[in-house]
Amino acid sequence: MQHIEWRRAAITTSMTTDAYRELCWGAHLPEVAGGYGLLLGYDVVSGELVTAVIEDVEYVRLLIQSPGATVPREKITKTLTDWPTLDPDAESVWS
Repeated sequence: MQHIEWRRAAITTSMTTDAYRELCWGAHLPEVAGGYGLLLGYDVVSGELVTAVIEDVEYVRLLIQSPGATVPREKITKTLTDWPTLDPDAESVWS
């Protein structure tokens, strides 16, 4: 994972209800009151995209403020291939 560049985001119930539900549905995640943190990774060697899901949204918010911070594997709830699309004209959030 050393060749991966990460971007950080949070999906929470403060988003529009439909967007939050679709993100959860597409990622096969249960809807939870606190939402999830997302780490959007790009492998600079292979070009592959990956999304790491973290249940601790506050932890991800701290990461957003701390560039270069590392994430212990035990914090990652689920790993998904690809990134969600945030294009409002897309048929789905997940390809």
